Amino acid sequence: MLSQERIEKQSQLNHDTIHTFEAIVGKSRPIVQAIDFARNISKSTYNVLLNGESGTGKEIFAQAIHHDYCPEGPFVALNCASIPRNLIESELFGYEGGAFTGANKNGQPGKIEAANGGTLFLDEIGDMPLEVQPVLLRVLEDKRVVRINSSKYTTVNFRLIAATNQNLFQMVQEKTFRSDLYFRLSVLAIDIPPLRDRGKDILLLAHYFLDQISKELQCEPPKLSFEVYKALVEYTWPGNIRQLKNAMVYAVFKAKNGILNIGDLPNEIKHRQTTVSVTQSNDPLPLRDIQKEAIMHALCKNKNKDEAARELGLSKSTLYRKIKEYGLK
Repeated sequence: MLSQERIEKQSQLNHDTIHTFEAIVGKSRPIVQAIDFARNISKSTYNVLLNGESGTGKEIFAQAIHHDYCPEGPFVALNCASIPRNLIESELFGYEGGAFTGANKNGQPGKIEAANGGTLFLDEIGDMPLEVQPVLLRVLEDKRVVRINSSKYTTVNFRLIAATNQNLFQMVQEKTFRSDLYFRLSVLAIDIPPLRDRGKDILLLAHYFLDQISKELQCEPPKLSFEVYKALVEYTWPGNIRQLKNAMVYAVFKAKNGILNIGDLPNEIKHRQTTVSVTQSNDPLPLRDIQKEAIMHALCKNKNKDEAARELGLSKSTLYRKIKEYGLK
């Protein structure tokens, strides 16, 4: 029998980590489109497939959808790539005592049972073993699950949100992913844009992380020089938002005198060895806009224009000229 105490503990843990749509930082067209579509489908019961590169925030989207769908229910997550191949079935479906060597003698409920009344989030679904896929498909069709080493079916009611950084349709063509499971998973598919396609969001997120990290360290967030603004936007961020956050952690510890200079960034970013031109993105940010954004932020952060010019690495006359050119105050 499923331990109610365990479910409540898991549910409480999940509620403590739930993100909402308001928690998603970004104003660029690609991310706004993704958020709008996710909001539109959030209250339905259909399965959702989140497509996106690693580090783009797929789990945050899954949590936001869950929060709109059934905030009172559990949000249970399982990363299919992090579980050993021989254990993923017992993790998902649970098992009865004596099912295998080392198993809990009293048995154990699986993630599907724990997600009853809420959302099951399967990350990296493309790494799910082929032999497990038909069992998951049967659960999705019948809304019943049977533990390993048992013949008793348990009725379950949950919404499935899956995520992948792989091309599942191509995997179907290559017969490394079941087509019937793919079409059941992808009823509502959402493409999460990579950071390089999000233009000004790179700067917005950089400031967000700097403020967040500095608050944790109980220090003032460093100010950004214009060269740093330029480097952040020109870099292609193969690790996406996760990489940007890590870069800001590094920069906070490297920065001196309260100003973050180009030398304070990780090597791969400050050298700006890009492989994709920023002008190829869906929401490119021209140099003029980068400079305007940097000046606006410096004026807000500093007490006077002299300090802002020093932070940006500009002469006072150049700053005054740019302020007039951009219609700033």
